Amino acid sequence: MVVDWSRRKRTRAVARRISPNFQDAIANFFGSGPTDVGASQAAHDDYVAALREHGIEVDILPGLDGHPDCAFVEDTAVVVDGVAVIPRMGHPSREGEQVAVKALLSEYLDTIEMPEDAKMDGGDVVFLDDRYLVGLSTRTNKAGAAFFRQVAARSGYGVMEFEIPASTLHLTTVCSSPRPGVLVAAEGHLTSALLKPLTDDGVEVIWVPNEESYAANMIGFEDDRLIISAGYPETERILQSAGYQTRTVDMAHIRAADGSLTCCSIFYQ
Repeated sequence: MVVDWSRRKRTRAVARRISPNFQDAIANFFGSGPTDVGASQAAHDDYVAALREHGIEVDILPGLDGHPDCAFVEDTAVVVDGVAVIPRMGHPSREGEQVAVKALLSEYLDTIEMPEDAKMDGGDVVFLDDRYLVGLSTRTNKAGAAFFRQVAARSGYGVMEFEIPASTLHLTTVCSSPRPGVLVAAEGHLTSALLKPLTDDGVEVIWVPNEESYAANMIGFEDDRLIISAGYPETERILQSAGYQTRTVDMAHIRAADGSLTCCSIFYQ
C-alpha cells in the first residue's frame, strides 16, 4: 500500500485543561472516577508536551468548573478537511462544552452544527485513509451518523458504521489508526468478522491483547512515530516489533475518567 499522509497532516491541535471538578467526571468503564485533580493535570501537561515534541502547535483552552469532562475535547468537534462539524453532545451533562471549541476552530475552519436530533461524540469517529469509521454507541445515534455522512461525502470521504459493544464507551476507546492503511484494534471488543470489510480492502489490523485493550488508542505521526499510553508492555513490544517508535504518556489518572489519548485533543491543521 502506498503511504499517503497528505490527508492527515498534523500541525495544530486544541486541548483543554483539566476541570477543577474533574473528580466528578463520568466514569463507567475503566474505574470509579479520578481522585487527584493535580496529578491528572500533571499527566495532561505531559500529554501536551508529547504533542509539542512531535511538532504540534497546541492551543490550550481553560478548564470549566461546570463541565468535569471538558478536557476530552475530541468529543466536541470532528474536523473534515476545512470544516469542523460541531455535534450535539451524546451525554446531556456535556452539552455546552462545544462553545469555546467552536469559537477557536472558527478562526481557522468553517463550522457546521448538527441538528438537535443528531447526537454524536467525536470519540466515535476514526479517520482511516479515504473513509471515516463511525461508531453507533450510547453517545452517537443514527441521525448523528447520517448527518456526518453527508458532510464527509462533500469532501469525497466514505463512512462505515459499526455498532459499538456494551463493553466500551466510544469507537476510539478500542481502536485507532496510527498510519495510513493500518488499524490497531482491541481484542475482546472488536472482532475479525466485524472488521472484515476493512481487511478485504487491504487494511492491516494490529490486534492489542484484551488485557491491554486500553492501549489500542494511540496517536500516530509521520515516520512511524507514536504516542502510546504507558504501562502496556505487550502492546509496546508488538508496536516496536512492527517498526514503530513509541513515546509513552502515563494516562492512569485520565483513564479513571474513561479518557484516552485521542480524547484530549483535536487536530485541525
